[in-house]
Amino acid sequence: MKKLTLFFFGIIFSSGIVKGQESEWKTPMHEVKLTSGESEEAVLNIDPSFRFADLRQDDRVFRLFYDNNNAIIKRARIVDQHSNLMVARGRGSYFWGTARFEFIGGEVFKVKLDRNRNGYEIIGPNGPLFKVENFGISPVKTLNERDFLAQAFFVFDRIKVTQKPQVNVIHYAPPITTFNNNQ
Repeated sequence: MKKLTLFFFGIIFSSGIVKGQESEWKTPMHEVKLTSGESEEAVLNIDPSFRFADLRQDDRVFRLFYDNNNAIIKRARIVDQHSNLMVARGRGSYFWGTARFEFIGGEVFKVKLDRNRNGYEIIGPNGPLFKVENFGISPVKTLNERDFLAQAFFVFDRIKVTQKPQVNVIHYAPPITTFNNNQ
């Protein structure tokens, strides 16, 4: 009887350990719902520290971020999360008029920044791509997946620029050590 009871409690205890090891840890994210013309609703999950965003569209997941968290167009990256393949990267600058996204298929997607008093407009090869009017994001219709990916990146960028991380989010950057041989 004693052995049977110990065996029974051992099975219950081990199943609890297995369940604990199977659980997945997830970061709480800010959720922005986007709609595109041909597909269902896409969800843009933004990290609370605004370092990256995950775009979930149909069964695909893209990660949008700036390399080294440096918010300039040439550091922009779009990565497919399932294959870890870089789908697009930013190049050039708005100042010189050479801002563009280079997609994996070799397609160059030029973008132009047109500023006005109360906002700005990003113009892509197929017309307006992203618009800020009266300091708020205005809806713009996209034509294809590349337009939609670029538009989602600019939505992430606008949220990153206008919002501050929460107080309870701690940013840790290891100190840069310098070696001074003159001591």
